[in-house]
Amino acid sequence: MYSSEMRRAAVAKTASSSIAEVAAELGISPSSLRRWTLRSDLDDRPRSGRPQIQSTADQVVEALVSTAGARISGKDYSTRALAEATGLSQSIVSRAMRGMTVHRDQLRGSAEITVVAGGFPLVVIGIRLGDEHGVGEAFDGGAGRDGGASAVSARRVQRRIAGIVAALRSAGVQRWPQRFDSEHRQTDAQDLLDLLRDGGERERFIVFDPFGETDDLDVQVPIANAGIVVHREFDAFIDDVKAGLALCRDVPGSLLDTLSGRVRHGFEGVMWRQSSQTDARRSSISSDSMEISSWLPKGTRSITEHLAIALREEIIDSGYQPGDRINPRLLSGRMQVPRSSVDAALRRMVDDKLLDGSRGGSRIPLITTLDVLDLYAGRMSVGEVLLRSLALRPKRYFVPVQLALRQVEASAATKSGIDVEDADLHFQQELARASGLRQSARAFEALTLRLRLFISVLQLDYSPASDRILIDDRAIFRALSLGDADTAVVAWRGKVDNAVRHMAGLFAQRRFDQDLWAQLTRRV
Repeated sequence: MYSSEMRRAAVAKTASSSIAEVAAELGISPSSLRRWTLRSDLDDRPRSGRPQIQSTADQVVEALVSTAGARISGKDYSTRALAEATGLSQSIVSRAMRGMTVHRDQLRGSAEITVVAGGFPLVVIGIRLGDEHGVGEAFDGGAGRDGGASAVSARRVQRRIAGIVAALRSAGVQRWPQRFDSEHRQTDAQDLLDLLRDGGERERFIVFDPFGETDDLDVQVPIANAGIVVHREFDAFIDDVKAGLALCRDVPGSLLDTLSGRVRHGFEGVMWRQSSQTDARRSSISSDSMEISSWLPKGTRSITEHLAIALREEIIDSGYQPGDRINPRLLSGRMQVPRSSVDAALRRMVDDKLLDGSRGGSRIPLITTLDVLDLYAGRMSVGEVLLRSLALRPKRYFVPVQLALRQVEASAATKSGIDVEDADLHFQQELARASGLRQSARAFEALTLRLRLFISVLQLDYSPASDRILIDDRAIFRALSLGDADTAVVAWRGKVDNAVRHMAGLFAQRRFDQDLWAQLTRRV
């Protein structure tokens, strides 16, 4: 099949030569060339005959994989499960998956992803190479969650590479060259160019740049395989992305979740950086201003409290489902604490009923609807006591609460469910700390740890409710600033009620007992 460019070139030559001469020169049929000269449009036309099943299947599988997020590693996204979900044969689904990833022999676990950013007209993917410039030891083929020499299995990395490729394709990035250069810009290209300028000496950037935005960029190549590689063609860009990701020891689940949320927006506004994820995780474990109470002496912060927060990150990153067994070795590496400390903390969490230990080891609990209603009813009651106390306190105690509210405002603007959830729970914790009621605040924090686990296990997405969350938080803060405890309590009750109803809407297949909820939370 001849390309449209070749057909146009051949027709152009007929202006100065005969059809026979041009056909002989280019090695094509004179009759074909004659037909081309009669056509007004020389672009490729749809081929007649039976549609290609594989190309259609590729698009269907890409659409499912692109929105899977961190759960792409789970059994729900195996080729068998995808075949059952789509009605396609498993062999066709397997071919579609192979087209989005690399062979396990190509995997080398020495590099790590540092940044993924995108917005018309640029996509930037940064990879920090290992000591051997990206050529490390091959992955262990049989390593899984609970065994094997490698902490991450080859199959997991293969699927996660497929998740990134599927997101790029499903978002329509390949069609960017057909867009008008100025009409659809939603991202400042200068911000993406600054990422390239600020790269480290072992950092390799793979860039899709169909309009030449990087032409004036001073490209330096400090070591082999590092520097900046710019692609104008989408297929070449995807091939390079797969090769680069094959060098990485893992693909973070938080990155996959970010991309899955931006697919429907055409990859506009994507900004994931390894440093921000690491800093956020470190601050959640060690900062006085986050989940652990600032009034608790640092020496009394238990490993259990630290582990509960780190476990939430692990659930999100690994796509754990209810009933899955937790790998203490992965948690030990994430928290950078001895394995024995993690084992002891997991046993404590089992004793506290935060985790399930009925089948040996520590497993993600099976959460019932009664558990959820019980938790929210308890938070509502303790929260009322904290708000009434805070309304009576001097305004100087409101400063950290106001700062936390600004974080909610900033997160709500991004429409990121995870960011909104984190910021909102941080705001609630600051309300508890500012109340001056140490015992009630501690009880509220214990309920918050349990709530974080519930949200992670149930894979709740709070992005659709971000505006409602912000409205409720502003109403609570405004009433407290005026010393109006009753109005603040009414807003708080409405906020918790909205959270329960939002959960019921997301899990329509679960039967929430609304009558029980009304009885648990009604005023006496």
